[in-house]
Amino acid sequence: MSEIATTTPETAAEPRPGIKRFINVDFNVGALKNAGPRYWTFIGLLAIPVTMFLVALGVLITRSGAVVAMRDTNPWGLWFIFYMYYVGLSAGGLAVYASVHLFGAEQFRPLARFAVLQAGVLVMCALLGIASEIPGPAADLGRMLWFLRTPNFTSPFVYTGSAAAIYMLICFFDLWVMTSGTGGHKLAFRMTLIALPFAVYLHTTTAFVLSMNKGRELWHTAVMVPIFLTSATASGVALLMIFAYILQATKQYRFKPSMFRSLSTFLATVIIIDIFLLLVEILVVYWPTSVMPGHVIRMNDFVTLGGRYAVVFLPVLILGITAFTLLARRSTRHLPAVQLTAAVLYVFAIFLKRYSLDVMGFSYTTLFQNTGIYIPSLVEWLMGIGIMCFGIMFVAIAIKVLPMEEPEEEHNQAEHHGSQATSVDSQPEPTIEGGVA
Repeated sequence: MSEIATTTPETAAEPRPGIKRFINVDFNVGALKNAGPRYWTFIGLLAIPVTMFLVALGVLITRSGAVVAMRDTNPWGLWFIFYMYYVGLSAGGLAVYASVHLFGAEQFRPLARFAVLQAGVLVMCALLGIASEIPGPAADLGRMLWFLRTPNFTSPFVYTGSAAAIYMLICFFDLWVMTSGTGGHKLAFRMTLIALPFAVYLHTTTAFVLSMNKGRELWHTAVMVPIFLTSATASGVALLMIFAYILQATKQYRFKPSMFRSLSTFLATVIIIDIFLLLVEILVVYWPTSVMPGHVIRMNDFVTLGGRYAVVFLPVLILGITAFTLLARRSTRHLPAVQLTAAVLYVFAIFLKRYSLDVMGFSYTTLFQNTGIYIPSLVEWLMGIGIMCFGIMFVAIAIKVLPMEEPEEEHNQAEHHGSQATSVDSQPEPTIEGGVA
């Protein structure tokens, strides 16, 4: 197990050598000093795309729209795709964390702190993507400040942008509560009651950015909100599973097989709901008695073999069904190779889905003119990948210095949170056969 310190009464008075206490959290600075060459090589490799991001940002500021593929016909480019993607991925961490504190899913407790960290960093990356795309020439900085001073409350962007910023702060405050021990289980439970509805609000308003555009046929549908929520939760849980396997591969952390099987069951359940909603939406578009020409012509670009975006959208269905099929069989669901393969497939599938969602609204203008295929420019890719690598670097350093390991006594006790809490069986580790599967 990791040697990262946890805040306990015994350690609160005198931190161990190499431990620096700040804001009541014991930071294991010595772990960075003692990190091996492989760790610093990994950090160094991540620093390369982060540096390229800074270069690309400088090019964007000096040359503005000339270096991006976004145009008036497609003003939301890769930055918005990544924004939807990161905001969605953050849902999985919150779902797992809330399952522990609200529903007594003790098998997920070892992942609780990692789940909150993942959610907070992903939303931070989403906000960095927005911030990096606003500045152009120096005059545009004034426009950015004007936008912040005079928000348009009829625009869903105001609500999703502010929700993302507040949700990120909630996640990091929640992580502080857990790693410092401040407030104990009672405060952690209350923070969950705040974070969970706020997460739903964030994902809902992000979907509203699309669905409230009545001039964009494939966006303007009420089912966009539940589709966004299910795909966000599924991809986030899949990413958390990949994260857990990576942590275990470092040999610093060990997780029980029952935890991975519970995650797999959870993931399979949400995947099939997500696929069902997407197929229902496609069915409504093509059903003879409900067909609308504008919808059909646009959807043909995504679901027919000759469509302009079929190469991006059809894999969403193929990869999603494949991932569910891998996890549906109880006899093989417990296999790490099966779990990892399904998780990787779905995380990639949801990125393609977010790309498809972005271009669905812009494939034709409101006057029904073909806008051409949107292919992000090199500058856009460098900025997007750079922000992603910065997020990975942030997480790599955080799990090295923060007390991410749950205190052992918390694994073996049930939580009681008054009338709103769910009673938890007093067994040390609920197994998958005990009711999760």
